[in-house]
Amino acid sequence: MEERITYKESHSPLFSHDGIHDSQTHLLAPTYFYKELEREIALSARTGINFWAVRIVFTRVSSDGNRREEKLRAEDVLYFSQALQALTRKEDCVARLGVNECVILVRSSGNTVGTLLSRLANDPSLTVNNALEISLSTIECETGENALSFLNRLDQQALSTQ
Repeated sequence: MEERITYKESHSPLFSHDGIHDSQTHLLAPTYFYKELEREIALSARTGINFWAVRIVFTRVSSDGNRREEKLRAEDVLYFSQALQALTRKEDCVARLGVNECVILVRSSGNTVGTLLSRLANDPSLTVNNALEISLSTIECETGENALSFLNRLDQQALSTQ
């Protein structure tokens, strides 16, 4: 599991004062995302329309092209999040849940999710000029599933670099 960002680092808060947005990326903060996830589950139970989650993990690639677990630069995270927002629809819930992990909630059919995955995997702006390696996974919400089991299943889903 990737490192979660539910803490404060030195004197720089990771979230805006309202707890809705991550102050660095302006993506949804984890606490707000969890509330949105619970709303999506309740809506899905009422309407019978399922939704999907897309998990994106990004890591820094060294200049020689080997994957290396070096610390992400703040500008990498910022450029990545801006590209991610540009590649998703306004109605999609895009949140930063970890230092290098984002999740998108998509209320739509599997075909739309497949198109989104393809767009994310193939858009060069998301890799920040090939400085980042992107790994993706996706799951569909199952009938009667709660938020915790849904997130556990998403974490257990194998990541693919496509």
